[in-house]
Amino acid sequence: MDFVLALHSHLPYVLNHGRWPHGSDWLCEAALDTYLPLLERLTELAAEGTTAPVTIGFTPVLANQLASPAFAREMDAFFAQRLTACDEAAASLASGGDSALVPLVEFWRARLNRLQALFRSIDRDLISAFRRLEEQGRLEIIGSAATHGYLPLLGRDESIRLQLAVGREEHRRLFGATPAGCWLPECAYRPRGRWAPLGGRGRTRPGTEEHLADAGFRFFFTDAHLAHAGSPLGAYAKSRRSCGTPAPPRRSGAGTMATRATNRTSSSTRSAGRAASSCGA
Repeated sequence: MDFVLALHSHLPYVLNHGRWPHGSDWLCEAALDTYLPLLERLTELAAEGTTAPVTIGFTPVLANQLASPAFAREMDAFFAQRLTACDEAAASLASGGDSALVPLVEFWRARLNRLQALFRSIDRDLISAFRRLEEQGRLEIIGSAATHGYLPLLGRDESIRLQLAVGREEHRRLFGATPAGCWLPECAYRPRGRWAPLGGRGRTRPGTEEHLADAGFRFFFTDAHLAHAGSPLGAYAKSRRSCGTPAPPRRSGAGTMATRATNRTSSSTRSAGRAASSCGA
């Protein structure tokens, strides 16, 4: 495999935290500008019989928000607010000497009305709409850790196992299928090795890929420089040196790697190139 088109989507939990600037408006903007247009295009391609082999990841944190009745209500209010702004924009632009921009108002009004109609046509349920596309074989949906925990810095292996197990089960509950792949939170990866945080005695801990394999994931995404043994920074680097383990050589490189999850110490990788994109993150 030479190329994988993988879209990643995640947002922190913002429902019931007000609307602006870091509340539900953040989630609604992502739905309006990313998730609904993507669903629109994928549905059009499916209707015309065009294959679109896309992999998209929904973190459990995001998927739970999109499946919430509170999100549906907030999205209705968001559409109403934006359409009201369109109603007021023409007079405001004209009075401010920007009449040349008035045609843009109609462009945005038409777009808002079209996406609002799409949202209503799917019963205001984005998760079920994407789930149906996967069931039809139109795309692959992958999962992530339960609460987007930063796995390499979790101090207990039980915490890592629970993050992955709960994330997998929550994905199964929402999408009706067990995810084959996992987009690691922040693409963060830690190999098997000695771990002695805060000057402790230290012990050998399994690599992230071993936990993923035990949780039933077959592949995962991580930053390319981590898969290529980039130099560790911070507490992990200090713990490695305190245990007498030399830091790996520094390698350059960017992009994201798709890596097979395995319970062996080493893992084989296949490059996803620079194909990973971010949706609403």
